[in-house]
Amino acid sequence: MSLLQGCASAQPFIAMSDSPNPFHSQSLKAANVAANPDRSQRIEFKLSDYQWQNRILLVFAPSTDSSQYRQQMQVWQADEAGTGNRDLKLVQILGTGESQVDGRSLNSASVEKLRQQFGITPEEFAVILVGKDGTEKQRSQTPLDLAGLFRTIDAMPMRQQEMRSRQ
Repeated sequence: MSLLQGCASAQPFIAMSDSPNPFHSQSLKAANVAANPDRSQRIEFKLSDYQWQNRILLVFAPSTDSSQYRQQMQVWQADEAGTGNRDLKLVQILGTGESQVDGRSLNSASVEKLRQQFGITPEEFAVILVGKDGTEKQRSQTPLDLAGLFRTIDAMPMRQQEMRSRQ
């Protein structure tokens, strides 16, 4: 078998290296943006769009690297049924990185408006519960545990009415 015949029937050759290839990582980033067009289209977020339908948990953090942010996200993921049952939506507002609601990126104007409205700087961590009526119900400078958050929500008159109507 000649060398040329061997190459034609062999598996494709893929060069592998331990050193990073900046051109390769740039093409992967471009492919990710193309595959996920939602990431490149940032949405406008207004609390009023959720009023009377959802309670909102605003999590402000410097970045996803913040230990308080990571702790709050672990707590949030611990009881999806409980958060869903209480019509609770998570909005992540980051100093650096992509601020999000429902996996969609928020535009910078929406992020800035929320920061101004609640008086939170990009360097601060804060968790704010906004009720269905659109008003602030609870604020913390540390991560909230779900049991405490659920007690706060379950004590609200609107939630009491929801629980009675679901029985």
